Amino acid sequence: MSNENLDQQQLKWLDRLSVKQARIAVAITLLIGLLLSAIQITLDLREEQTLIDRTVNQVLATLRESATQAAYGLDENLASRVIAGLFEYEPVYEAVLRDNFDNVLARHSEPPSSSSRSLLTRLMFGDNQEYDVRLETGPTRELVGYLSVQIDTNLIAEGFINRATRILASGILRNLLLGLVLVAFFYATLTKPLLRISATLRKINPQHPDPQSIVVPAKHDRDELGMILHTTRNLIDSISTNLTKLRLTEQQVRDRESQLNAIVQNVADGILTISPTGRIVEYNAAIRPLLGLMRDETPQGRALQEFIAPRSIPTLEHTLEELAAYDPSVEITEKRIILPIIRIDQREIDVSFAFRPIPDAATPLITAVLNDITVRKRYEEQLVYMANHDTLTNLPNRSMLEHSLSNALAVHQDDKDRRHGATAVVFIDLDRFKVINDSLGHHVGDLLLKAVALRLQKVIGRQEIVGRLGGDEFLIIIPDLKEMQDAANLSQAVLDALTPAFDIKGRILFVTPSIGIALYPSDGEDFPTLMRNADTAMYSAKSGGGGTYHFFTKTMNESAMARLVIENDLREALAKNQFELHYQPKVDLKTDQICGLEALIRWKHPGRGYISPMQFIPVAEETGLIGKIGEWVFEEVCRQIGEWDAANVPPVPIAINVSPRQLMEGRITQTIARILEQTNTPAARIVLEVTETVMMQEIKKSATILEELRHLGLQIAVDDFGTGYSSLAYLKRLPINSIKIDRSFVRDITVDSDDAAITRAIIIMGHNLGLQVVAEGVETIEQMDFLRDSGCDEVQGFLIATPLPAHEAVHHIIRLSAKADIEP
Repeated sequence: MSNENLDQQQLKWLDRLSVKQARIAVAITLLIGLLLSAIQITLDLREEQTLIDRTVNQVLATLRESATQAAYGLDENLASRVIAGLFEYEPVYEAVLRDNFDNVLARHSEPPSSSSRSLLTRLMFGDNQEYDVRLETGPTRELVGYLSVQIDTNLIAEGFINRATRILASGILRNLLLGLVLVAFFYATLTKPLLRISATLRKINPQHPDPQSIVVPAKHDRDELGMILHTTRNLIDSISTNLTKLRLTEQQVRDRESQLNAIVQNVADGILTISPTGRIVEYNAAIRPLLGLMRDETPQGRALQEFIAPRSIPTLEHTLEELAAYDPSVEITEKRIILPIIRIDQREIDVSFAFRPIPDAATPLITAVLNDITVRKRYEEQLVYMANHDTLTNLPNRSMLEHSLSNALAVHQDDKDRRHGATAVVFIDLDRFKVINDSLGHHVGDLLLKAVALRLQKVIGRQEIVGRLGGDEFLIIIPDLKEMQDAANLSQAVLDALTPAFDIKGRILFVTPSIGIALYPSDGEDFPTLMRNADTAMYSAKSGGGGTYHFFTKTMNESAMARLVIENDLREALAKNQFELHYQPKVDLKTDQICGLEALIRWKHPGRGYISPMQFIPVAEETGLIGKIGEWVFEEVCRQIGEWDAANVPPVPIAINVSPRQLMEGRITQTIARILEQTNTPAARIVLEVTETVMMQEIKKSATILEELRHLGLQIAVDDFGTGYSSLAYLKRLPINSIKIDRSFVRDITVDSDDAAITRAIIIMGHNLGLQVVAEGVETIEQMDFLRDSGCDEVQGFLIATPLPAHEAVHHIIRLSAKADIEP
């Protein structure tokens, strides 16, 4: 059908629509006229009824007095005149006047009028109406009779119906003419312009709509038709703009589809479109190398099951059945599984499948994304291995050891028949490994740890497990210990295995282990408890010199708890300043004058009183609190020197003991320099006492640190001399000012010839090196005389004075100084 024929049909359809609308308009106008006329007639009817009642009541009111007199006087003539007067009102067709005894004084009646519209009359006015009036007289309103009147409603209705008919006919004619006028008006002013608008809109090209083709006539520019034309033009303009954008979007979508298709074809993962039964419908380029297909081979039309290892086909089919049961339009689901694929070259690979139903597909389809995870699985296995093994030694790490021990304990706990069995935890720590690591470097230390691990692996049997906890700590688990002696035998085997020297890149190194043993269930029933107790036993072995093994005992635990209590109390003591300094004088043997003091720390616990330094100093060393304690001691000594100088107390040097850890691990030079500067204390007033053993362990590092301290102006003394087996060559290299003979030699110099000989040798050696020699622990006059005769320079001990609080030490200084001044 041509567009012209289509336009003609549309015009005919619009004409028919216009005529139909005209008929509807005329009908509505007539209905409105009828409705208004009916309302007018109804209102007139009510007014007519009211008028009848008012007229009858006025007539009766006019004749009431005459009727009352006639009834009261029983005057029939007067009654007849009253009745005759009522018939002057045309609708009255019967009237009766009675006295109060119901005797008729006068009556007159005429036949009522008849009408063919009696039914309509009864609907509008009802039946003939009767009015009955009481006749009363006097102040007491005495009843004397009745006046009854009947009205002919047919007569009244006849005139009203004639008027109503004229009103209804004129209304219908008027509204009919009005409807025709309105139809003509709207056809000329609305329908024809709308037809023209419709014709104009039909000429618009739907593929390329031009809003300029719609012209708004000047006469309609400001009326409703003009608004419609302007709105239509704007709408067509928007449609044109949106159509242009839509075409651009369609082009972009096509380009995007092309890009997506290119991406899908070039993506590294294989992508398949399959039916619910597994038949391959579509695929991308990555599928061929994944399945091992040649370029001219296609998987399309083949079943996916052909490429799956037979043992995993039921898993694939079960997954496809589950996906087929889902409704993609209701819920989106995805199934991920790992299946082995048999490639064309018969090589099996592990592939991760991600299945997802395609929603809104004409036929049920499923997408499958395939990813070769063979390498990833190997990498994950490697990660699992690395997560459970030490990277340096390849031994099980702490996590793996904990898992293995937990499994062994679980076997004992679950198996009631093996209640008598036991599990042993052997904790191994290498003695003085830190010295090797720090002096030779971490690379050498790592090689040594690997060599130790190899020897430990050779020691254990098939059921034992050896692992590295970290650092230089190793652990051996004996899951099923038959006898306690087996743990001892294994520990001795470890000692024997590590006894031979290690050749690390041409360096001959020796290491000894300290071994602690804890047993399940006597020493603990879980990993943390057994580890803690084995560690405690190891520290017990190390404190005895190392190179041995100890079984855990409850006494060790009590000792560890005591150390923990002391550690907590030490932290509180630092925070609450519970420490004190006592000072022990030193005397010059030549002048018997006080020549110095040694500051000794005391801890006054608020609950337990004074606690011996022998108890808390080792704990402070282990926990690292010794650094803060040593810093407090140095600050307190400097403060005390300033206080005594202000009080004109004779100045004497004060010796301060420096702990090994404080000397080797802390920033002791910077700390002392800062305190000296802050307190404005002369460095020459301070003597630092360092034990001989510490200096001999790390001679180079010790010499460097002591040289720095000596450069500050401090004096350096070697404490406990004679116990560290130091050589003269080492002493010459150290920047020291004096040596202190250990009290173990002084104690027996008067009764033991060996101690006496050693003491004399130390004094002579010290003088030959230009050092001052001090003897400590002097308690008798004989000891002091021996030392004086042997040429010792200074002494200190209980014979001179015990360690004294600061205020007592002042009096002692003044007293000894005064005594020296008096004596010649």
